[in-house]
Amino acid sequence: MTLEWLQGLRGLAVLGVVLAHARYFLVGTPHGELGKTLFLPGAMGVDLFFLISGFIMVHTTRGAGGLRDTALFAVRRFARVWPAYAVVTLLWIFIDRGGLWFFQDADRLWHLAGSLAFLPQVPGEAPFFGLVFPLAWTLAFEMYFYLVFGISMLAGRLRWFVFASWMLLTLVLLPATHGGATLNIRQYLSFSWGYMQLATNPLIYEFLAGVAIGLLYHQPRIRFGSAAVAWQAVVCSSGFVLWWGWSGVGGFHGPAGWGWPLALMLLALAIASKTVTLTMPRCLVWVGAVSYSMYLTHYLGQVVLTRWLEKHGLHTQSWNEVFLALLLAIPLAAISHRLLERGLGECLREKLVLLVDRWLPAPAVPEPQEVIKMAKITS
Repeated sequence: MTLEWLQGLRGLAVLGVVLAHARYFLVGTPHGELGKTLFLPGAMGVDLFFLISGFIMVHTTRGAGGLRDTALFAVRRFARVWPAYAVVTLLWIFIDRGGLWFFQDADRLWHLAGSLAFLPQVPGEAPFFGLVFPLAWTLAFEMYFYLVFGISMLAGRLRWFVFASWMLLTLVLLPATHGGATLNIRQYLSFSWGYMQLATNPLIYEFLAGVAIGLLYHQPRIRFGSAAVAWQAVVCSSGFVLWWGWSGVGGFHGPAGWGWPLALMLLALAIASKTVTLTMPRCLVWVGAVSYSMYLTHYLGQVVLTRWLEKHGLHTQSWNEVFLALLLAIPLAAISHRLLERGLGECLREKLVLLVDRWLPAPAVPEPQEVIKMAKITS
């Protein structure tokens, strides 16, 4: 079942990211600092996405385990994320990286292949890692977390033990032997394998916080005793996030930056939703439903919009262009969601699920008469 309050949070998160990038229209103008003050904190939407992702994975895999469930989890996540990302990356190459010229160099092709596989291309530039498409760094973390979460599902009843053990190893023990564990997401540890820079990055703590919140949400006894207390938790935690972000105290991504107040807010909202009804505007829920597509395409739209305005002598670097960027993000997201997520992505998912069904068929469901016979035998 879709949690509409969570979908609404996704909508807020992606709109924050869109506005954070739209502030570039004001750079170099008298309004540049005001634009930064107003819109840069919207980048915390990325941290909120990480938290929500951890929560959703717990929420959607309750009772799941074993090889078949893991395979289905993997193909559904892959089909949702990768096809749209691959298409947008290719579009980005033609928009901003020279088009066909890009493919004429072997090093650039390797760079593209590594980026499409979500492998850090410049390990020393954490957390962005120099991928071809600038916004792909968040997806690299997302896919890593899917990988770890999926593998832990194979352990069945030991699922959370395996999961916690891996996180302890990668976030505490290994960093301690390669320069020291920190909460600085720009850290560079002395690993010879670049991917370990991602696996040991403190941003992973935000996914862990989302997982912990998901587990607490599904504990029946954990709830607010009254509607008044629930609403106080919602208002105060949300207000604290606004203060932390827009006062300048938080400053940047990561658990020590924007992450921990957002985690408190998500926890408060999740627990409060068990006592009171958290209603989100329908338009915001829709934005949440297309949030992945909006995240992928809005930056392309802003670059194309800038060039179009410059070509026609309309580039004013004003608030009007910030508004246009936000406006353009809506139809781009709708088109991408329809063609790439629901079209290409769902087509690939159906084919991959069929392969899973072929190689890992679901256990046969006993016929009603067989169930009755079994009940008599065991009674």
